[in-house]
Formats: sequence, structure tokens, C-alpha cells
Amino acid sequence: MTRHLNFRPLFGACALMVLHFTASADDTASTGLIAALTGRDASNWTRLQAYGVNLGGWATAGIHYNTDDPDDHNNGPVSMTDRSGEFHLYQLNLFIEKAVTKTANWDVGGRFDFMFGTDTRYTQASGHWDMDLISGRDLRFYRIALPQAYVEVFAPIGNGLSAKLGHFYTIIGYESVPSSPNFFSSHTYSFKSSPFTTTGALFSYALDEQWSLNLGAVTGADNFDRDFGAWSHMSGLTWSNADTGTSISFSVLQGDVYEHHSSELVYYSAILQQNFGRWRYVLQHDGGSQVHAVQGKNADWHSIVHYLIYQASDAWGLGLRGEWFRDDDGFRYSAGAANYYALTAGLNWKPENWLTIRPEIRYDRAQAQLAPFDGGHRHDQVLLGLDAVIQF
Repeated sequence: MTRHLNFRPLFGACALMVLHFTASADDTASTGLIAALTGRDASNWTRLQAYGVNLGGWATAGIHYNTDDPDDHNNGPVSMTDRSGEFHLYQLNLFIEKAVTKTANWDVGGRFDFMFGTDTRYTQASGHWDMDLISGRDLRFYRIALPQAYVEVFAPIGNGLSAKLGHFYTIIGYESVPSSPNFFSSHTYSFKSSPFTTTGALFSYALDEQWSLNLGAVTGADNFDRDFGAWSHMSGLTWSNADTGTSISFSVLQGDVYEHHSSELVYYSAILQQNFGRWRYVLQHDGGSQVHAVQGKNADWHSIVHYLIYQASDAWGLGLRGEWFRDDDGFRYSAGAANYYALTAGLNWKPENWLTIRPEIRYDRAQAQLAPFDGGHRHDQVLLGLDAVIQF
């Protein structure tokens, strides 16, 4: 059962109440807490490392306080960190993975992820997959999700062709479902409105040293087999230049949401990333539309997000994020036609290789037909957040 807690006494302590297991097959042994304490990681203990198999995972926990102190403890329409003044385990993710070796030979690998926590409400796939593994009546905001379960095949064709077959994260967008790669603990409106997982096949090919291509056929956004006949294509193109620290990517998901009536969903994401020494700038533009989404009418939405991050040292990073999200028809956030604005400032403190603490302050404002914050009473809100991650 979720405990309703006073924010202030927990704010300084919550950083110590989280586990974060590394999600990288390459750096687990050198950065994880277990390896730091014992010199051995889980793959080594189980003797799976000799077969190229890695075991790991992560957990993220924290608290986000709404200065309006809403009666329902809801920070919505902000996603994932959507509970005010309550300490939560956002993600406990365990995985087993065999990464493919991209050499001159064929190779077969794969990955399976198990996730428990409050974030799983947003990461489950509709259909007969992970929607009903546990009951929300028992654990309130906590669910179980299986966000990835796929086989990966590498073929030494041309520059190397790899294929994922199964259930896996989408290629759409900049922020990720796994919490640790994100600089901020909270997420953008763009992230919440975008696809999280897909099921099907995804092919990846490096055209040359700068250009790479993704092509896939999937059963739509966050869907496993609810409408198995409603297939979509998912594709992406990325250009990167190591000399200038620049990368540009464009990805799109397009296809019907439902099998038996017109419901075409189109979602695209264009991302520019630029490094300037210790500085990193990211510009993201997303857009989406869905046929017959709101009372038989089409729905459209689009957004622009800016990120500016300064890595002052190995231990300290400072970040600023600004977003404008336009919900033309009230389809994404149920407040009618609306403009949402969000400004977030945060720190990343890494006192040890295996520990990262992420405080942030966030201001949201909306120009909407209906007040979206504080149970429909306010058009703006301030959130104070803190979480911590420990690589295990």
C-alpha cells in the first residue's frame, strides 16, 4: 500500500532509498555497486559471462512535491512522477541480455526485461502481454511490465545488418523509459504522448560511418496483440559527425490503431544534438495525428523541446529544459484545446561511479479550456523533485 508522506523530512533522505542496476553490458563490472564492493558482478557469479550473457537491472525511487498540495496528491498531467508528497519506487528493472557481436560472423542474441514500480502503468502493452500480471487493487499505483522480450540476429551483410524480433522499446523520441539515461527525473509532455514500446520486427543497418537506417513492421504504439491485424511501419534515419559532435535523427511510426475501422496514427520525432566541449544542446520537435480520435474527429498535437546540459565535472552536471506542447483537440491531456509550457532546472550529482542523485525544480503552465492542474482548479503548478539511482 502506498504511504502518504510529508515531503520535507523525506527530501534529504530519499536519495539513500533506491537501487539502480546498470543496464549496460559493457560497463557493469566497473561501475556497479556489487562489483565495487566484491569485485564480481552477477554474470560472473552465475558463470554466464563466459557465454556473453549479462544479468543486471536498475531501480529508481524518489519523491515529487507539488507546492499547491493538491487534495488528490496528483501532479497530472505530468506523467510518471505524477504523485505529490509520496515516496515511490518508480522502477525496479531486471534483465538478462546477450548482446550480438557485430563482426564478420553471424550472431544471435536477445534480451528480456522485467519491470516493477509506478512507472509501469505507462509502459504496459495492450493485449495479452503484461496488462494483468498483478492487480492494481492490491498495490494501488504499482504494476508489473515486461517492456522488452526479443531475439536479435546480426548478419554480416554489407556493413552489417541486425534485426530485433519480438517486443522492444520504440525508436521514437529523445527521452527513454529506462530512467537512468535521462538527465531529469520528470518527463516532458512530448514523452508521455509518444509511443513507448512496439511489437514486431525492426531492422538496423549502417549505411556508412555517418548514416544509419532503421526499418520496422510493428503492431502499433504500446500494443501487443489487442488489434493484431492493425500493423504499422516504424522507420528512422540518423546522421552523426564525430568530428563536430553533431547528430540529426528523424523517426516515424505510422499505421492504424484499430483493426476494424479507420484510425490511422502518425507520430514523428526530429532530434538535433550538438556537443560544445562540456556543453550539450538538444532540440526536439515531435508531431502526431490520429484519425477519428475524438468523437469521430481527427486529433493533432505537436511540440518543441530544448535541452541544455553542462557537465561541470565527472561528479556534477547542470541542466535546463524548456518545452511547448500544443494539444489541438484535447486528445492527449483531456483539458480541451491547450498549450502546455514547462521549464525544468536540475542537477546531477555523482559522488560515486554507482550513485547519481537528481534534484530538480519544475514550473508548468497551461493555456487551456479546462484547468488541468490541482484537480481542475489551477492553470499552473510548481514541482520540487528528488530521486537517486545506484548502479548495482
